[in-house]
Amino acid sequence: MNFLNLGLGEFLALAGVISASMVVLYLLDRSKRRHVVATLRFWTASNVPSEWKRSRRIQQPWSLLLQLLSILLLLLAIAGPRFGGDATAIRDHVLLLDTSAWMGARARQGILLDQAKQLAESYLGTVPAGDRVMVVRADALATPVTPFETRREPLLNAIRQSQPSASALNLEQAIEFAQHVQRLQGHSGEIVFSGAGRISRAEAESLAPPSNLRVLQVPSAGENVGIRKLGLRRSPSKPDTWEAFVGLKNDGTRPREIALELHFGGATVARKTMTLAASQEPEMTFGFTNPRAPFLEATIRSTNSRGDAFPQDDRAAIDVPEEKTLKVGVFSTQPTLLAALFNGNSQVEASYKTPPQYDAREKFDIVIFDRFKPDPLPAETHIVWIEPPAGSPFSVRSNQTRAKLERWNSNTPLAAGLYTRDVELATAQVFNAAKGDEPVAEVSAGPIVIARPGTFKMAALGFHPIRSAMRYELVTPLLMANILRWMAPEAFRRTDVQAGTIGTVSVAMENGADPASVKVTGEDKRPLPFTIEGNSLRFFSGAPGNVHVSTGDRESIHSLTLPDVAEAAWKPAANVRKGLPPVLVSRAGSTDWWPWLAVLGGLGLLADWLLYGRSHILRVGPRAAIRPRIDIFSLKVPSLKGPWRKAS
Repeated sequence: MNFLNLGLGEFLALAGVISASMVVLYLLDRSKRRHVVATLRFWTASNVPSEWKRSRRIQQPWSLLLQLLSILLLLLAIAGPRFGGDATAIRDHVLLLDTSAWMGARARQGILLDQAKQLAESYLGTVPAGDRVMVVRADALATPVTPFETRREPLLNAIRQSQPSASALNLEQAIEFAQHVQRLQGHSGEIVFSGAGRISRAEAESLAPPSNLRVLQVPSAGENVGIRKLGLRRSPSKPDTWEAFVGLKNDGTRPREIALELHFGGATVARKTMTLAASQEPEMTFGFTNPRAPFLEATIRSTNSRGDAFPQDDRAAIDVPEEKTLKVGVFSTQPTLLAALFNGNSQVEASYKTPPQYDAREKFDIVIFDRFKPDPLPAETHIVWIEPPAGSPFSVRSNQTRAKLERWNSNTPLAAGLYTRDVELATAQVFNAAKGDEPVAEVSAGPIVIARPGTFKMAALGFHPIRSAMRYELVTPLLMANILRWMAPEAFRRTDVQAGTIGTVSVAMENGADPASVKVTGEDKRPLPFTIEGNSLRFFSGAPGNVHVSTGDRESIHSLTLPDVAEAAWKPAANVRKGLPPVLVSRAGSTDWWPWLAVLGGLGLLADWLLYGRSHILRVGPRAAIRPRIDIFSLKVPSLKGPWRKAS
């Protein structure tokens, strides 16, 4: 006899602990009960007899023996005893079913995964009945679907319910997982791989198969040309122009002629026919002016009659990012003077008005008051004050003439990248910095540009950017751009969208990007782990969805919806076992007894409850033999002192 689930030491330890606990419970005295009588009229006081202790003994030994036997039977059922055969003859096999994206390619009948399923089911028919098998779906991750099972029905259901994923196969990781679970069991059998085995070239060169590997190869010589990348971004040189780039790849062994088409909202905007050589990966860029469609779609089709073996990567689509326009309201006696600071930015929609035209109900993202204090102040709006008058939220310390600009506070985002030399202002307001205010630019007497953080931010300039000497300085439009970006960063964030393949993604970062400002979030807004090496950021995603990568004022949206197809077909070494093994009979010849043991244990507990339970449903012997005995000295009367006895 051998145990399947517990070792002999574990079984004996559990049985000893449970048996000792039950014996101790049976040795404990029963607790005394308090009886309430109708009257004390017929009871008289009596002397208290001397107490004596008797040795503890088990009151119901047959009940204890019946319970111990039942518990041992249930423990045996949990341990899984097997009678007959050698335990070392039982082996644990791991069946790796290839469910990578390439297994969805067309075959003569159905898809490649259908052939892999048939081979896997045929292999189960050759496994001895006493051996256990675990089914693992292998793509970018190794996912166990069943535990080690001797029953064939759960294994067949797991195989038949498998579907192709969208990621490439990581065969080395799947084999390492299979070896790990076999080491934990201690009865290693075969590691069986059923699939096409399409992996990366680097993995194909470095993969060292174990000695117990068996390969059920599915032939896959189909030709495929697919889309590997599709991206959309605003042109850095032309703000009103978008650039779309498309990356293709010929995974086949012969040249293919294809037609590429781009569609905005269903309308064809670009078409190109080309011939791709074997393993060629071209990238093309197309320009568009202000696309209004909600999505960009790229499709390819073969121009010859051979068709494509893997049509899943012949189409890619991405959402066009919505352009947010920053609404700015300028109120000044000379509003056109400030137009030069805002008209050059296509992301800013400025309205120029005089003070009498001010209406607090009009909604703006940012409001600029030039030497003007409105009444009332706008609510829930960012405000920029230029030479604020009396009564504004900023206190003016003094008005300085011939103020020389001495320092920019580079620690604040408003002064980022600003530098001036020998700039002298005819007049400038010097502010009193309140608690929480951040000086941005200073003269010898104090700050002349100040920022006030908060939910709705404020900034104050103690000089006019156009009517003063600052109109000749390059820092003036940069300062205003920094103020707008500080108040509404989402309006100036550069966004590009890319459709890519599932798996490991590399993102190019700008020189000097701060790693602390990098954020990578998934579809559910939860952060994803990533690594940064030089100017390259890498992260992994094993499921389709959108991943947002934010680096400062730039955001990349990666729509990981394209299936990942590895480029190399794995060819097992000559010493690797291939094909189905011969059908073998069970070497163990063992029988499972745990269901019968569980039934016997349950029946024993039921019999104990019926015979010795408190309810006394079944009584043994005549009723007259059972006479309750009342111990007068155990009666307790809380309201009187001393024991009582019945008067004669």
